[in-house]
Amino acid sequence: MRSTSIALTLLFVGLVGATVTAQAQTVTYNSITVSWTTPGDDSLSGTASQFDLRYSTSAITATNFSSATRWTGTPTPAAPGTLQSTAVTGLLPNTTYFFAIKTADEVPNWAGISNVISRTTLAAPDLTRPGPITTVSVTNATETSVSLRWTAVGDDSLTGTAASYDVRYSTAPITATNWSSATTVSGEPNPGSAGTTENFTVPGLTRQTTYYFAVRATDDAGNVSALSNVVSTTTPDQTPPAAIRDLVVGFLWLGWHGGFDGVTPQIITANRRSGR
Repeated sequence: MRSTSIALTLLFVGLVGATVTAQAQTVTYNSITVSWTTPGDDSLSGTASQFDLRYSTSAITATNFSSATRWTGTPTPAAPGTLQSTAVTGLLPNTTYFFAIKTADEVPNWAGISNVISRTTLAAPDLTRPGPITTVSVTNATETSVSLRWTAVGDDSLTGTAASYDVRYSTAPITATNWSSATTVSGEPNPGSAGTTENFTVPGLTRQTTYYFAVRATDDAGNVSALSNVVSTTTPDQTPPAAIRDLVVGFLWLGWHGGFDGVTPQIITANRRSGR
């Protein structure tokens, strides 16, 4: 009887120490969602009292579990067999983290350490847009085109290389408010590194018309710069009058045809074409 009691006691202790299997699911640049199947209060029956989820940038073991960072946002244990999860936030981007969890009953009797998992957070998103272009100028204008020049900005503010340019023009002053209604241009140059001089000619214009021009840069994350400085110019009239092709020499002579009164001479005009 005594040996049976001891055996049951050992079996009970072993079941209370049953481990929880943890899994990492959703990963972002600053969070990792960890899930697990909840055990019971007494092994796989009843309801446990609390979880102790820990994480660290170094491997977690039963020995150093208590020195890992404890996540205080774990949920209250549900019924045994329930899949539970929590999102561990405030993590560093592009960093590998290790996770382990323990469960306790109301005593508290603590289960052994769970399996240890690791995941690496994603790289931080690029939220820095290119710097505004402030050097747009007109370098030449014809009846149907205007040449622009500006200094390239970077991918992140004034460093790196942007991904693309968006050049637009309008016959009214361009502002951030009406930018979308300005006429877009195709064929802009690929951006050079910050500080590079860019040149671009806008075609398809009408002579003797005042146009306004502005530029925006976009990086590879889709961040768009603020509106550039706005420049304007009037396309010239460079078309001369057509050449005269029917030039003739004109002369006069007097002819006596009796006139209207039979006495006064009549003036007769004749033309002779040039070169004849």
